[in-house]
Amino acid sequence: MIYFHKISIISISLFSFIGVDVGYIISSKEHSLESKKIKKIEVNNKTKKYFVKKIFLISFSMFLLFMMLKDVQFNQIAASIKSANIKLLVIAFTLHAVGLTISAVRWKMLLKSLKVKSNIFYLIKSYLVAIFFNHFIPSTIGGDSIRAYDSYKLGKDKSKGLVVIITDRFLGLLSLLVFVIVSTFLSVEVSSKIPNLALWITFFSLTAFFVLLFILKPPVNFLRKITNSKNKIISKIAAGLLKIANAFSHFGDNKKILIKALALSLLLQANVVFYYYLISVALGFNIHFFNFSLIIPLTIFTLMIPITVNGIGLRENVLFFFFSFFGIVKTQAIAFAWIEFSMLLLLGIIGGLVYLFRK
Repeated sequence: MIYFHKISIISISLFSFIGVDVGYIISSKEHSLESKKIKKIEVNNKTKKYFVKKIFLISFSMFLLFMMLKDVQFNQIAASIKSANIKLLVIAFTLHAVGLTISAVRWKMLLKSLKVKSNIFYLIKSYLVAIFFNHFIPSTIGGDSIRAYDSYKLGKDKSKGLVVIITDRFLGLLSLLVFVIVSTFLSVEVSSKIPNLALWITFFSLTAFFVLLFILKPPVNFLRKITNSKNKIISKIAAGLLKIANAFSHFGDNKKILIKALALSLLLQANVVFYYYLISVALGFNIHFFNFSLIIPLTIFTLMIPITVNGIGLRENVLFFFFSFFGIVKTQAIAFAWIEFSMLLLLGIIGGLVYLFRK
């Protein structure tokens, strides 16, 4: 019976492309497992808004793909894919296992700092399920809602669950930023051709500084005062932020944990860059590893913008933009993007199976 429920949720998620909110479905699914009933989704104004949003995301993805493919021959893309070194592609795919393990260890470390017990295999499975749902949610980080819920189930505390995922995601972004800053000097071929790169780095560095300050020294007393505000909206927002700040206060006393987690994040990003680099080598690209250490973080940052379905269309355009600096033609860039995306789809299928059979 449980499998029937899960198959229903997966089926509904597939139809999320035409307007049903996945976050709402996931919530419905979790409640259905407890009540053993599937809640009916009412067609209301909220659903209509999601319908319009999904139509926009699909349309924009298709538009970007059309602009990318309108003047290329598919047989040339196929030829590029067929010419790839299969052994290197297999090695590249296995790096996902390395990345999942590093990610799970980091997540477990953050949970432990909040006195929440967890199992490393449970966390890896949660990551796989999140990757599965990423294929139906805008940008490439939508699956974080899955991990936030799983963190909540482990600790029975919504604030802790949310804080762990926010911190986990922030450390990942911070490590990307570190790669961008360092690689700006190592990859002049790329950095010199990106307009206002120094300005963007400064902006994101300042933003990261204030977020890090909030994590290390959350303004608990200040927020507690604002909760007494006569304005109900301000008071409600402050109350929500106060819960998060209280959870963050645990990290302030465990700075060593954050440093270790950041070190793991840097190792994870190095693994990601190497993964993309291996795909390029498999396709015969002559691009230095240091150039990838700037290209890939910038690409990942761009794909996080929630304007397409899982980066479809945007991925191809961004990669071609960077690869064109090195004489890579459009068909080769598309072949690279599609090979990488195919690996993500395979991971998503594995994640869907894990979701179907997990308790």
